[in-house]
Amino acid sequence: MAKYSKESLEKLLKLIDDICKDEKYLWFKNDLQKKYSPTLSNKFDNNESISKIYEYCIKEIISKQANKFYEDFKLDEIKPKLIEDFIRMEHFRRDDNFEDFCLAMFQQIENIVTYTFNSYDVLQKLKNNSNEYLISTYNKDLKKFIRSSYGITLGKFIFQKYKINETFNIHTQTWYFMNKLRSILYYYYFNCQIEFNSTKFEEVYQSANELYQVRNLNHRGGEKSEYQQKIYDEIIPQHNKYYFKFLGFLEDFVTTTNKNLSSLH
Repeated sequence: MAKYSKESLEKLLKLIDDICKDEKYLWFKNDLQKKYSPTLSNKFDNNESISKIYEYCIKEIISKQANKFYEDFKLDEIKPKLIEDFIRMEHFRRDDNFEDFCLAMFQQIENIVTYTFNSYDVLQKLKNNSNEYLISTYNKDLKKFIRSSYGITLGKFIFQKYKINETFNIHTQTWYFMNKLRSILYYYYFNCQIEFNSTKFEEVYQSANELYQVRNLNHRGGEKSEYQQKIYDEIIPQHNKYYFKFLGFLEDFVTTTNKNLSSLH
């Protein structure tokens, strides 16, 4: 049995990286370079700085984290791209590049939503069921979900401003991404069981929408709309907290959606 586990050594590499970035421990960084850089000649030239060694170590750690995160993900066809974008996202986070971090994270969400929407016949599901009333609450006595008494159909719910009495006949080309996202949340995150009186669905959707709006700041450039400016003013001043909020959303969305997709097979 190995004396030190792989996990312990990865944690050690991270600790060494944190120490060497602190100017108070410059002596440690220099001593480490003198002692070990010759043994790393297969990866680095002797003239390269110790920082290159640490960058290499960090890249290795992030790559392992990305592969582990998507290890059990159901959609094998898009997994390599998801891993690639996860690695980009983590490098942007390490550089405190918040807008590019959000862009790389959103690209993972977008990839999952678009692929699932197209591959699991979501459009046909909605065409078949769009005029049905939403399931809203769970009746514990009857032990079943009760359909909404508010007259809100699935089509109305997905499109938000869609008129209740209109026949659903919208082609996929006219869909905005956020409409596709709402449909994927309905079918594969909430498994068609929404407690409409609760705010859970809208809370999850709002986290995605915040990420989407920050992504737009990066993606579109130019002047911001009033709504975008509001999001910017709320998020950017405390963006350090939003790193954690968005990472939590990504983990929750990927894990829950993957679980429900897997249960179909």
